[in-house]
Amino acid sequence: MRLTHFALALTIILLAITGYLAWEGQQEIKGLKKEMDFERKQRQANETANPSQESMVPLPTIPASSITPPPTPGTIAAAPALETEAEEIMAGAGSLPGGGLTVPRSVIEAESKGISTNTLTPLQKQVLAAPAVATVKTVVREQGFIIIDAGSAKGLVKGQKFEVRRANAILARVTLTDAIEENEAVADLDFSSIPAGVNLEPGDELIAPVAR
Repeated sequence: MRLTHFALALTIILLAITGYLAWEGQQEIKGLKKEMDFERKQRQANETANPSQESMVPLPTIPASSITPPPTPGTIAAAPALETEAEEIMAGAGSLPGGGLTVPRSVIEAESKGISTNTLTPLQKQVLAAPAVATVKTVVREQGFIIIDAGSAKGLVKGQKFEVRRANAILARVTLTDAIEENEAVADLDFSSIPAGVNLEPGDELIAPVAR
């Protein structure tokens, strides 16, 4: 009986050691996978920021003969009628309701005339007051991600959502991926949140989502 108990205990110990080694191997594989993914995205960012000479398309050149030379001084006649019309419009602007086209030259002058210079909306004030969590280091729009200058040292974890701020405007929403280092992380762009014609740039800030 004692020999049977000893064999059973030894079997349990071996199973536990085997299970621990298998778990440790899986964790190491996951860590290597994250590291490789992070390095791949960094490499893509570097390639986008510094394209090779072979991938650059030369710009077309314009023959010098097709360029129209500028007119010589004095050949363009002045348009007194237009100048007079503009002066008349500006002269009569003061009689229009609210001062018409008259623009105050300073904040003090505006306030003295009862014109409010506080044009920020409550949402813009909230955006300005929000503390910055991180700053954008690299933008890889073609691949749909950005690299920021903060990571696990600041408590950032996969799945966290942030908004990208420039001045008092929100430019985009992003979500942290699992490629998170101590002082650097990768975040995926939500293209549906980016206004048309807006491009993110290094130096833009990440803030927590503001209430709307």
